[in-house]
Amino acid sequence: MKTKKLILLLFILLIGCSSDLLFSQTTQEEYNYLTKGYKDQIEKGQDMKKGYKISDLGTWNTESGKEKRECEFKGLYRTGQTKPCAILMIFRRTDIPQGANFYICIPSINATPEIWDQTLDFINKNFQGNDMAMKTIIWALMKFSAQEAGK
Repeated sequence: MKTKKLILLLFILLIGCSSDLLFSQTTQEEYNYLTKGYKDQIEKGQDMKKGYKISDLGTWNTESGKEKRECEFKGLYRTGQTKPCAILMIFRRTDIPQGANFYICIPSINATPEIWDQTLDFINKNFQGNDMAMKTIIWALMKFSAQEAGK
């Protein structure tokens, strides 16, 4: 009987310890929210999506002559979870009035290949051939990765 209780206890601990991993997979709804809905929410002054919170994770920028761009990172967290289910990268051109803003979802590592493909397709469609934009994205992702690795 003690063995069954021990196995049950270990199982509960395993589930509890891995719950962030099991429940942090980015969904299509979360992808859509970060790439479209979040922008609308901010522009219209609406409340945060129910069941979620957003946290600032850092901003990095590049300059080349007069050209200035930045990438801001935000974590999307489900209520009660400590790991983000997705990262929002907001790419901005800051050197001109009404500069371009792009809302890019970086899915969780265990998101489906289809969601990851959507992110890659978006970047290829909007930034291919734009060396300054790609330099900014790569620079910001390197800085963000180093920051997160140091936690």
